[in-house]
Amino acid sequence: MTHRGQGAAGHTLVEIMVVMMLLAMLAAVSVPALEEARRAAALQAVAGRLFGLMVRCRAVAVMRGRATSLVFERTSDTMWRCFIAEDGDRDGVNRDDLRRGRDRVLGDVLHLDGRAAGLGILSGTVVPDPSGRGRLRGDPDDPVRAGRGDIITFTPARTATPSSVYLTDHHNRMRVLRVYGATGRVYSLVWRKSWPEWRRTGL
Repeated sequence: MTHRGQGAAGHTLVEIMVVMMLLAMLAAVSVPALEEARRAAALQAVAGRLFGLMVRCRAVAVMRGRATSLVFERTSDTMWRCFIAEDGDRDGVNRDDLRRGRDRVLGDVLHLDGRAAGLGILSGTVVPDPSGRGRLRGDPDDPVRAGRGDIITFTPARTATPSSVYLTDHHNRMRVLRVYGATGRVYSLVWRKSWPEWRRTGL
């Protein structure tokens, strides 16, 4: 009886050790996967907020019958803020008129701290151009490609400043929000380091 009891206890101890080893292995595998999922979620959240602002800006321009813009301002190397502004004197939204109060800000200012994910272009890698024509060119420190002044303007005629706004998780993933000039519509694309090209995605 004693011998069988010790054997059973020893067998149980071995099983416990095996289970613990398996759990440790699973944890080692799952931690990077969880971190990757967290980064992807943070990037999607930022892109979703900007996408919503762009869609709202386009709708306001049509409903109110005057040019309305999404204005971007860099506040530090990684931090940005953006807001919707309405053209108050029929000459387009511009920073001089914003300072003088001729163009007014509509709604709250969105602050993007960029720590988990934010405006930016991945460094140290070749990023393809979303248009499908070779590699992404231009200033790698300029994630807002919206003509002069980092201002995307939507008009009552449903046209807009042709624009691309790049976002990154600072690791291996990017998103871009592309505004088409002829229609003012906004499209979202995603890219990862292992992909040869960008892919259309929802938000």
